[in-house]
Amino acid sequence: MNPAELIQKLIKNTIRRAVQESVVIAVFASSLQQAVVGSAAYYGSLIILIGSGFIAGVLWSFALSYRLLRVHPETDTGFWQEAFQTQARLLRMVPLWYLAPLCTGVLLFTAPEKPGEIGYFMSMLGTVAVLFAGITWLNRHAAAKIEEDAQALAA
Repeated sequence: MNPAELIQKLIKNTIRRAVQESVVIAVFASSLQQAVVGSAAYYGSLIILIGSGFIAGVLWSFALSYRLLRVHPETDTGFWQEAFQTQARLLRMVPLWYLAPLCTGVLLFTAPEKPGEIGYFMSMLGTVAVLFAGITWLNRHAAAKIEEDAQALAA
């Protein structure tokens, strides 16, 4: 790919991730309205909303800054390499700033309220653990691809 295509790909992927996180906010805002105040589901939804709001804010700031800087010359490879490296770092840190609050919120959201719900909760715990590992792996893989694009940009 030529530098212009690599830059466009970075911008489009960042905007796509920001839109996806905005949808998560809408879904859990709806569930927060239906949850009983003080329940585990209420606090789980609240944590997910706060975490997703932070995530969306970070992603939209990247998306908008790259959107605004789209007119930045493609020949300034130093700038664009730094933009690619920043995205790669952001993806590598997904377990801390993305998955930790969301997974905690999901576990609280599904916390058992009655003794008979412990089996469901344990299955959710396993599901969350698998998703945590899978999403971490996918984001590290994506970060490696972005770093490859950054090197291709320099070539």
